[in-house]
Amino acid sequence: MEEKSIFFDLPYWSRLEVIHFINVMHVEKNVCDSLIGTLLNINEKTKDDINVRLDLIKMNIRGKLAPIEMGKRTYFPQPVTPCQKMKK
Repeated sequence: MEEKSIFFDLPYWSRLEVIHFINVMHVEKNVCDSLIGTLLNINEKTKDDINVRLDLIKMNIRGKLAPIEMGKRTYFPQPVTPCQKMKK
């Protein structure tokens, strides 16, 4: 038995022309924020965190990006992105 989404209980839901509509504007904004944040290393916007780095170790790829633990602190080696190559 398939469960029905709680959205179907909303009064206007049955009148929508396209029920499974994805707001393209918001998807574009979220993708752009994520990409720009990662490329420019903006702390609030990047998706690069400890879990991502540990997953790279598990998958045995990009070993140079593995977190480095020094005492109580953990450091992330900076990946070289096309934007950083242009600065040099």
